[in-house]
Order: sequence, then structure tokens, then C-alpha cells
Amino acid sequence: MIAVKVSEKSIRRLSHYARCLRLAKRNGESIMTSQQMALNCGISSAAVRRDLSIYGEFGKQGSGYNVDNLLVNIERILGTNDPPAVIIVGAGSIGCALINSGLEGTGGYTYNSIFDNDPAKTGKDCAGRKIRSIEDVAGFLKDHKEVIAVIAVTTGSGQIALDKLVKAGCKAILSFTLEPLRAPKDVEIKYVEVSTELDVLTHSMRRKERVD
Repeated sequence: MIAVKVSEKSIRRLSHYARCLRLAKRNGESIMTSQQMALNCGISSAAVRRDLSIYGEFGKQGSGYNVDNLLVNIERILGTNDPPAVIIVGAGSIGCALINSGLEGTGGYTYNSIFDNDPAKTGKDCAGRKIRSIEDVAGFLKDHKEVIAVIAVTTGSGQIALDKLVKAGCKAILSFTLEPLRAPKDVEIKYVEVSTELDVLTHSMRRKERVD
């Protein structure tokens, strides 16, 4: 059910809808209108209806959406009804903080393992997880059909970590390092860029100040 090609912005909104629906489900809500979802998610009701209409009719006008049914369908669209394994490369402050915070509420994702290239860290505890040698990554990828790797290493070590992951066969990488990484075209890389988000928020805040 991932055959329809849509923009990344739409996919991001679908992910946001899924989080809102999981919260509604935990709160015991069974029906949600597009207006309610728009209010809960901070997205216009027109955008909600437009995004969902791409994949078919999930509710009747005036009756709202069945929370359970819509959540199941969105997770199928995203492919998160059977999420890939997620690993972390880098058992430093960021990597261990990620393990400690977990992925509860994301629809099934879990941090399966954490790896590091420092032999002194191998076998030690990181937020309740045993740190594995980076040399074990290849074996992990052989045992798992799909893997998303999170790079959380110190600045200057990102490319080394990525090269090891690519050599092991990893095709999807999320990087917490700001350095630009080079990878083959068949490897998807996304960056967690706090500075960019701060720039966007600063611009929005200053623009509103000028308008007011």
C-alpha cells in the first residue's frame, strides 16, 4: 500500500496524524472528524482531507473517521505496521540519550542495538543496552531484512561510520552529525538539523513581529 508517490511533506503530515490518532486512542476516543484532527495536529482540516483523499475514502462526510481504522490504514501507507529494525552507531551522550528516551508512541519502532568503534566501550551498559562493537554491524544487517541506522558519533567521525554501514549493506541512515556525508545513490540519508529548525522558527517569529 505504498505504491502512491506523494511529497515528503505529505508523508510527514501522515506521520503526524498517526501520532495524534495514537494519542486519541489512548484517551479512549473512537471517532475523530477532520476538524478535530486538524485542531489536535495543528494542521488545517483542508490539508487533512486532501492528504487522506489521495489514498481513498476513510470516513464519511459529517461522520468523522474511525480512529482505529484510520490509524491502521495510515500505518500501512507509511509501512510502519511492520517497522524496520533501528540501530544506533555511537555510544556517546547523544546515542545513549536516544536509547534512554526510547521510541514509545512511534507505532512499533524500537532501538534494537547500539554500536561503537571504541573497544573500551564494547560490552558496557548504555541506558540498559549492551554496547556492541561496530564490527558486529555487518552480522546484524545479515540477520535483519530492513535496518535504519542512526549515526550519533562525534564530529569528524560521521563519514567513517557511514562507510562501515554502507559496506555492511545498510540502505537507510539518519544522521545526527552536521557534517555532509557522501553515500551511493541507492542509500537514503536524512539529517536531524536542529540549527535549521531554529532558523525556521527565528524567521517565523521575526516575521510575525514585523507584521504585528
